[in-house]
Amino acid sequence: MSEQTKPMPLSGYTILDLSVMTAGPVGTMLLGDLGADVIKVEEPAHGDLARDLGNQFVNGESVQFMSQNRNKRSLRLDLKSPAGKAVFLRMAKTADVIVENFRPGTVDRLGVGYEAVRAINPQIIYASASAFGQSGPLAAWPANDPIVQAVAGLMDMTGEADGLPVRLGAPLPDFGAAAMMALGITTALLHRERTGMGQRMDTSLLAAALFSTIPRDGETIRSGKAPSRLGSGHPTMVPYRNYEGADGKYFFAACFTEKFWTNLCRVLDRMDLMVDERFINNTQRTANRHLLDAILEDAFVKQPAAYWVKTMSEADVPCAAVQDYHTALTTDPQIKHTGAVLQFDHPVAGPMTNIANPLTLHGTPVQVRRPPPVLGEHSEEVLLEYGFAASEIDELMREGIVKGSRLNDAVLAQPAR
Repeated sequence: MSEQTKPMPLSGYTILDLSVMTAGPVGTMLLGDLGADVIKVEEPAHGDLARDLGNQFVNGESVQFMSQNRNKRSLRLDLKSPAGKAVFLRMAKTADVIVENFRPGTVDRLGVGYEAVRAINPQIIYASASAFGQSGPLAAWPANDPIVQAVAGLMDMTGEADGLPVRLGAPLPDFGAAAMMALGITTALLHRERTGMGQRMDTSLLAAALFSTIPRDGETIRSGKAPSRLGSGHPTMVPYRNYEGADGKYFFAACFTEKFWTNLCRVLDRMDLMVDERFINNTQRTANRHLLDAILEDAFVKQPAAYWVKTMSEADVPCAAVQDYHTALTTDPQIKHTGAVLQFDHPVAGPMTNIANPLTLHGTPVQVRRPPPVLGEHSEEVLLEYGFAASEIDELMREGIVKGSRLNDAVLAQPAR
C-alpha cells in the first residue's frame, strides 16, 4: 500500500467541533491532519467568531480563520433551537469526540453538554478548552490569550529591564492549550480502545501558560521573587541574549554550557575572560552580567552580525541571526527544507498558505485533505451521512435550523472586503 493510500492514524474517528477562535480550532486541526473527520458545527448567521475577526480578508474569507481550520467540514446548525439541539444529539450518538471552548456552563445551558451526550453515548470523549478552567473564581471571566498571559505572569516577565510588561508576539497559551487538548483526546481514545470507557477531559489556556514557564516556577518559588524583565536575556545563564553587530543587525548567542563559553572566548581571542574571577563560572557570570555584556558588546560591534553568526556557529557556539517573521516564512532555507509552510488552493480565497502540522510520522504522514471550509459548505453532505433524509434536511433548511454554504448567501453578493 502506498503512502497516499495508507490509513491515517485517526482515520475512522469523528469529531464534532463546536469550538471557535483559536485554541479549540487549532487542536482539532491537529487531529484533522492526522485523519480524523472533523465536523465544524457553526452557528448559522456568522459561524466561528474568527470568520469576522481582524482586517485581513480574501474574497470575504478571513485569513485568521483559514490559518487554523483546514481538514474540516462545516455544518451550519442553530443549537439554540430545540430542533437544532435534536439534530446535534442525533449526530452525537455515533460521534467519537466532541470539542468545545465556550465559557464553562454554556454547553450545558444549550442542552448539549457532557451529561446530555453521555446519556445517549457513554463512550463519548468530551473535551473542553477554556481560558481559566471549568471552575474557580475566574472561570466565568471574559478572556482570551493576552488576558491569560497577564494573569499567568507571562507579560510581567517579558520586555526590557527598564520597560513595561509586553504581550508575547505569538498566542502561545492558545497553542499550548490546543496541543494539550489534542494530546488529551488521543490519550482518551487510546484508553477507550483498551477499556471501552469514554470520559470528559478539559484543559485551559492558564494551565498551558503556566506549564510553558518551566523551569521559571522552581526558580521563582526557591528565590521568593518574580523573574525580572531582561529583554532577550536569561535569568540564570550568561551570555544568553541578543547582541548587535556593526551593521545594526542583531544575533542571539546562547552559552548555556561551559563548553560553549570556552568556544566563545576562543572566537573573540579573549581567553583571559575564562580565568577572570568575575566570569569564572556561570554563577559569577550571571552575578556580573552587566560587566560581561559591556565587554561583549564592545567586541561584537566591530563586525557585522552575519560575520559573528558564521564565525561562532563554525566554532560550535549556538547562535542565529534575529530575522523577521516574513523572512522566516519565505526565505529561510531550513524552514523551506522542512516544508513548514504549506501551499494549497481554497475554493474562494484561491492560492493560500498554512503552517504545517509539526508532527512528522514517517509511516503515516499527515495530509492536507481539505482546505479550510466555507461556512456551511458541507451541511447537506454531513447530514446525509448521518442518516438524515433529504426531505428532513429540506425542512430543517426551510426553518433556518440548518443552512447550506454561505456561497449562496446574499451577504456574499456584496463587494469583497
